Amino acid sequence: MALPGMTGRLGAQSYGSLGEVVREFARHRPMRLSVGGAHIDLAFAQGSNGIDTPRVVDWVTRSARAVTHYFGRFPVPQVKLLVVADDSAGVGHATTWGYGGATIRIGVGTQAAALAFRRDWVLVHEMVHLALPNLPEEQVWALEGNATYVEPVARVQAGDLDPATIWREMTLGMVKGLPLAGDEGLDRTHSWARTYWGGALYYLVADIDILTRTGGTKGLQHALRAINRASGGNGTEWSMEQLVKTGDAATGVDTLTRLWTQWRDTPVPVDLVRLFADLGVSAGAEGVVFNDDARLASTRRAITWSRA
Repeated sequence: MALPGMTGRLGAQSYGSLGEVVREFARHRPMRLSVGGAHIDLAFAQGSNGIDTPRVVDWVTRSARAVTHYFGRFPVPQVKLLVVADDSAGVGHATTWGYGGATIRIGVGTQAAALAFRRDWVLVHEMVHLALPNLPEEQVWALEGNATYVEPVARVQAGDLDPATIWREMTLGMVKGLPLAGDEGLDRTHSWARTYWGGALYYLVADIDILTRTGGTKGLQHALRAINRASGGNGTEWSMEQLVKTGDAATGVDTLTRLWTQWRDTPVPVDLVRLFADLGVSAGAEGVVFNDDARLASTRRAITWSRA
């Protein structure tokens, strides 16, 4: 599910449950798009006549290509995508399900212009959710944090976002994921900030650690690709132990397991000022400045390199 607080709201019929989405989808003859070796069956819910169909097709295809680029293939062989009209000028709320076949429902404004689609991050976020298996409730942070972290990285690698934008957003966002007073670790503290940004911080620290320990030959991306291939995506049920062990086997280092063991029931602080300085990232009123002489500057660049 995309982050709360997004602009736009769904119409009178929101299709908020999987059953409602499946029933509405069955009423239409979907348009089939083929991207990354997968089929995306696109349908427009009743009342969506005002939406610019060619623009939506281009947006869906571009989003799917970014996710395909990151994972080396589209995460699932087939997904149903139901577009529901809302009264906004942008992309609205979205939900992704895995049971009974991968399915995404997303709100799109009837007044949405080309710029709104080019700037959108929501659909990539939802498509990233297709890649990992479902986990127990205690580890929802590992799913939401993964989508929060991977979405902008995938878009940079695909050429749809510039590196300065992603690092500026990380300097602003990651601080929200730090533990506060009373925190009991990621598995036991389920606030919005810790679920989304605490999870994203876990993956950022993991990415840096893997790249550093392997001399830049492997990163989080290799771990996530392996997890996707072994699990088949969000239609399956895994334990967190399976996820971290599979990812670590792909990189040859124990980063995911070690960090989860440390962070799951203990509030571990991260010195973000030092971390971003080591990465060579300085954010100010006029934007982001990169220091390519910083200790981890090459690691920063490696995170957003375009990998085949």
